Amino acid sequence: MAVSTVREAFEQLLSRIELDATRVGVASQRYNAVKYRIESNLPGKQVSQVGSFQRKTKIRPRDENTNLDIDAIVSFGEARSFASFGQAMTPQVALQIVREALVADKTYRLMNPDSDAPTVVLEYADGFKIELIPCFKDLTGSSPRDHGPACYLIGAPSGHWVRADYDYDAKLITGLNQSSEIAATLVPAIKMIKAFFRNLPVGLKSFHVEILCAIVLPPAIQRWTAQRFNWGYQHLLARFLKEVRTQLDKPVSLPGSYSAPVDSGLSAAQRQRIGLWLEKLGEIAWQSCELDDKHNDTAGALRCWRWLFGEIFPS
Repeated sequence: MAVSTVREAFEQLLSRIELDATRVGVASQRYNAVKYRIESNLPGKQVSQVGSFQRKTKIRPRDENTNLDIDAIVSFGEARSFASFGQAMTPQVALQIVREALVADKTYRLMNPDSDAPTVVLEYADGFKIELIPCFKDLTGSSPRDHGPACYLIGAPSGHWVRADYDYDAKLITGLNQSSEIAATLVPAIKMIKAFFRNLPVGLKSFHVEILCAIVLPPAIQRWTAQRFNWGYQHLLARFLKEVRTQLDKPVSLPGSYSAPVDSGLSAAQRQRIGLWLEKLGEIAWQSCELDDKHNDTAGALRCWRWLFGEIFPS
């Protein structure tokens, strides 16, 4: 459907990257079945979604045939102290307990564990996967928080328990503890920027992009709202591209989160090159904004945005 304004084009873009309801339904049915099986076979254990589904930031796959994989935790309860080596449950033992609760079900196959990811992965015949992460709720005092959700302890490749602040991270990104104007726009902006980055050969992981968005965008939203600036998602993308370079040279984490900081995994030379490229794209994006804002050249602005986004952007 043709669009007549830049704002309308970005709204239509967001609708294009929203998840397909039918596929979400299938994913939810399978997740609920696995949740029921584990919680029935392992009394006292609790299964909860984590990842982009929990943060409400998952976007439609580029390929319509690609499945919507789900990440979930299997909570073994509360951990109030760390025991000596050989006297406590290890991540490997927790993994085996979860595997044994699922092994008899022939609906899916249990994939061989990956040494770099201490998880239990279920794969269905059509390629859909559910990744299960054994964990404990951290009440050891190592991640104190007066208010809000508790942190978790999950297994690391080293065989130790490390902190992962899934619930807090999701709460922060979905805007529940931020001002109303941020809560209404941050998640849609993250989806849009993730869709934009999907076409770029930059190698940044999805959650890393989400953290960068949560660092760069809220101050701009607050300032523009206070100044009564008539901004839209196009301005948020331009701002992000212009500013993100300053955040690429270090590991980043969400404010107040106990999750391990995330970095790009790129060399210093790669970070420098990608940062300069994104900054240049940001300049082009701002020029696209000004074509519409200052020069009333909506058609020219739409052509620029389609060049930046590719075919996914409405024409």
